Amino acid sequence: MSEIDHPLWTEMSVRTWIEASTSVALRPAADRARKLDWLADYCAFVGASPDAIVAAARGDAAAKNEFLKRLKTWADQMTAPERTRHDAENAIRGFFMRNGFRVVARPYRDVYQRAGR
Repeated sequence: MSEIDHPLWTEMSVRTWIEASTSVALRPAADRARKLDWLADYCAFVGASPDAIVAAARGDAAAKNEFLKRLKTWADQMTAPERTRHDAENAIRGFFMRNGFRVVARPYRDVYQRAGR
């Protein structure tokens, strides 16, 4: 499926993300389609569309922080190899950044703490 055929392609925030990453990345179209599938899965997890996520986060810092915290939880719950989970989390973080989120690495101790630390 090309990204234009993807159900999320109609969302302005998605187009902003994909068009920006396409112009700066040498990734194949299949990689972009995989990122769109990850975004669709994340959106289902949080119960909001990409445009709704961006609108809520731009209007409320607490909402933005909650979406970022839930990103870590979503990635941890994926049934995929660790490298794939890492790539998926970074892809969605890239979506946030391309849409104006200020993203700070590991600011949420409650979701980044590992057992025994």
